[in-house]
Amino acid sequence: MKILIGITQNVDATKESITAQHNGLGTSTEAGPFKTREEALNWQNFMMNRRDNYVEFKTASPASSEAYWFGITVESPEVH
Repeated sequence: MKILIGITQNVDATKESITAQHNGLGTSTEAGPFKTREEALNWQNFMMNRRDNYVEFKTASPASSEAYWFGITVESPEVH
């Protein structure tokens, strides 16, 4: 099973985007909050190095220096 993984500052908007792109949203998990984008990327890289079944997704939302970052993983029905 493939699992989508990425980082975002807006978890709800990211989930909505994934739902629209992949015709549904499987089980999701959030990690964080992380104070910086680099901390969130470190989490993502750590997770991706643990297994080979992750598919990275990119978020289109602009970054805010004051907002926290979150990691998110999603089982997507279309990625299987």
